[in-house]
Order: sequence, then structure tokens, then C-alpha cells
Amino acid sequence: MSIFDQLAEEKIRVALAKGLLSGLPGEGRPLDLDDEALVPAELRMSNRILRNAGYVPPAILELRELRALCEAIATGADGGPSGPAVRRMTSLLLRVEAAGLSHVASAILARLNARIQASPESSEP
Repeated sequence: MSIFDQLAEEKIRVALAKGLLSGLPGEGRPLDLDDEALVPAELRMSNRILRNAGYVPPAILELRELRALCEAIATGADGGPSGPAVRRMTSLLLRVEAAGLSHVASAILARLNARIQASPESSEP
């Protein structure tokens, strides 16, 4: 925990002890946490309409395909990493990174690598 976190926690404890945080408007009611708080207001309605209509952005579809391809490679369901599978995975990785989701792609690849390293076949010579 950083020094700033510790200072904030201490200030909150002091305010709670003094009763400064009781009787505030909305106390006892659940918070309305908007999942699109960082999206500009003029885009929220269009995003909601698209989501309710079942639209899935292409980058998300590619992430799903990448995850399924990695799962197939890790389990050996497709006979191992063949040339076409590796080319498709590379293509998907490039598209996902271009969409700004490289952190998600790297997490998927890290999970794949960990599963391959842990598999019993990888320890055999």
C-alpha cells in the first residue's frame, strides 16, 4: 500500500470516528455505478442501443476467436500448433493490438504459455 493510500485510509478513519460521513444524501441506498462513466454523454445512448440490439464489436469477436484458438492449441485438440493455426493467431493478435486491446491479448497468450509449460508433454525430451 502506498503512502497516499495510507494517508487516505487514515483520513477516512478519522472522519468516520467524528461522524462526518453519516447523514449524507443517498446514505443507505445503493450506488448507481454507470458502466459507461468514461464514455462521452453523446455516445452513451448509441452504445446502449447497439448493445441492446446484440451488436458485438469486431475486436471482441476476434478476442473470442483468439481465446478459442489458444484453448485448442493448449489442449491439443487441433493436433498442435500447425502453420495455418499459427498464421491465424498472428493475424488475430495484430488486429486485437491495432484495436487497442494488446493488454488483453498478452494476458491470453500468457495463459496459453503457462498451460503449455505445465502440460506433461512439454517435460518430455
